[in-house]
Amino acid sequence: MADFTEKEKEIREALSKEKEQLKETYNEILTRLKTEGEKLQGDIQKEYENARKYVEKNPEAGIGAALVGGLLIGFAIAKLFKN
Repeated sequence: MADFTEKEKEIREALSKEKEQLKETYNEILTRLKTEGEKLQGDIQKEYENARKYVEKNPEAGIGAALVGGLLIGFAIAKLFKN
């Protein structure tokens, strides 16, 4: 009976250690994901600002892109409803 009690204690200790390691790993991954998310958000904000500046300096390119995009969407919708 004492043998079972010792084994049970060993198993509980091993499980406790594994649980702690899993918590630490989870927290490390969570911290890394938050950091990468913040970095990505900053990069997206910079690209958005660059795009705005480009369109402000070159409004004809923005209008041209919108026109081409509208035409492509229009042709795609017309093709869908034609069939």
